[in-house]
Amino acid sequence: MRKPVLRTFLHNSTFKTRLWIGIVSIVILAIWVTGVSSQYLASRLLERKTAELSQMMIGKSAQALEEKLRKVRLSVLTFMMSPPFEDVLRASPGTEASYYSYFALNNALQVPLVQMQLIEPSIDSVLVSTPIGEFYSVTGAKRTNLDFADTPLSRIMQEKTLPLWVPAHRDELFENSGSVLSLLIEPISVYRGTDVQVVVNVRESAIKEYAETNVVGDSGSIAVIDAAGNPVMDEHSRFVAPMREEAFQREVNAGRNHFEYRFEGKEYLVNWAKVTFPDNWMIFYFQPKAVLLKDIRYMWWATLIIVLALIPLALILSKWITGLLIRPLYRLQRLMSRAGDNDLSVRFSSDYRDEVAQVGERFNIMLVKIEQLIQNVTEAEKQKRVSEVKALQAQIDPHFLYNTLNTILWKSESRKQEDVKEMIISLSQLFRLGLNNGHDLTTVAKEVDHVSRYLSLQQQCYEELFTYEITVEEGLEEQPLLKILLQPLVENSILHGFQSEDYTGRINIRVYREGAFLVCKVEDNGEGFDKERVEAGLVSAAGQENGGYALRNVYTRLRLHYGDKAVMELESEPYRLTSVTLRFPGEYADS
Repeated sequence: MRKPVLRTFLHNSTFKTRLWIGIVSIVILAIWVTGVSSQYLASRLLERKTAELSQMMIGKSAQALEEKLRKVRLSVLTFMMSPPFEDVLRASPGTEASYYSYFALNNALQVPLVQMQLIEPSIDSVLVSTPIGEFYSVTGAKRTNLDFADTPLSRIMQEKTLPLWVPAHRDELFENSGSVLSLLIEPISVYRGTDVQVVVNVRESAIKEYAETNVVGDSGSIAVIDAAGNPVMDEHSRFVAPMREEAFQREVNAGRNHFEYRFEGKEYLVNWAKVTFPDNWMIFYFQPKAVLLKDIRYMWWATLIIVLALIPLALILSKWITGLLIRPLYRLQRLMSRAGDNDLSVRFSSDYRDEVAQVGERFNIMLVKIEQLIQNVTEAEKQKRVSEVKALQAQIDPHFLYNTLNTILWKSESRKQEDVKEMIISLSQLFRLGLNNGHDLTTVAKEVDHVSRYLSLQQQCYEELFTYEITVEEGLEEQPLLKILLQPLVENSILHGFQSEDYTGRINIRVYREGAFLVCKVEDNGEGFDKERVEAGLVSAAGQENGGYALRNVYTRLRLHYGDKAVMELESEPYRLTSVTLRFPGEYADS
């Protein structure tokens, strides 16, 4: 499995580079987290302050709208308290010269009508419907072909409690009028029982302009609804639809005066307030968050620029700090390199008492111990030759040596001088190859020659007991390997495979290359062994029984020299094929 590129880079980097990367990463992360956190906190604070400011503004707009509507109603009440209006209320239908009476009353009514419009310029027109006729300002272009009794406003006045504001609509009573809000009201005098109705039309644009004075710029829009949820102004505004959605109503009913709402793919900050007069209207202020919080984007970019500007400074400072911290380690590394070149006189010293100084003290102690160990090894080397001879003698079966010498004696008495000569030479070569000049490693050629001498001597001692064949792959003759690996294996085959049988055995020895490994395999057709018991005995003293000692000796030496890369494989099928395979790393010239 391939390692990630970053991990591979870190594994191949120096400690200084990794330390520098660590410091840089921490500094940049700290700068980034600080910048992002500051930006986030500032943006949240700005958003909260913006929401509070918007709420304050919409609250003022609600108050202003309420005051405006109160002023309109107050001007209407003032008008209805004027004497000319009282005269209209006292007039009764059927009076003689009613036309002239109507004309006189209407003429007298013009003064309070004009005064009312002067007091409140947003009033567009006023209609007073009485049993004797309709009264209105002569400056207004009344539609003469339409009676008030035939209009929807008249039906509303008959069906609902007055006074009542009618949301914005097209004025049907007067010519050249735009969209108006109508105040439907009855007289408040003692003549209230008379069938008199008053309609006051207020220009929608004037009310809307007055409501938007405090809040609306390029960033927001106003929407006003009545208690029933119907728009008071701008009936076709795109903000009417979301106000009727259930999710929007849940936000309003939750009692929060400002909340965020998404529609038409955009996020809006919604602030609202109640207009208690005249009829619990609600005024909403919609502000697109993208426009409202544009300053936050400026803050984000400013934060990003500051962070990017600080990164080069962090790189420079971290490099200087890294060099300062790593300097004692470099000095210790140089001393270790000199010690590696056999200069054991070096010593580490430091003015600090940190971890590096402690490692340096341990390094000094290690050098002293190494010098003592070298002296001990030198003394031990003198005893090596004696130990090698004793080890070799311990590996040679005394019975083998006894049988070999008896065979030489017998052949000498039988005057078989050539056989005697050959056996003596083989025995001498066997010892010489086993000693191997005191080296643990030999070559494939020498190891094969050693086991060949051993097999030749065994054939002289046990005639017609077995035959053997040795095969070595071409080019492996000089391949190094541990000495005396094959002889214990073939000895195991002879002593435990053939001696109790009355047929000729067969031993095959093969040495070949298998990938990066060298393989030595010894096969025979003897009586075999219990594979599981022998495998268990490779790592325990129990392996000394039933031929397991030789196998355990070879296995232990392989593992000590090659570690876990060395493998011994056992196979046993009695009288057909019993094999011991040694597999360990090779040292090939072309690898």
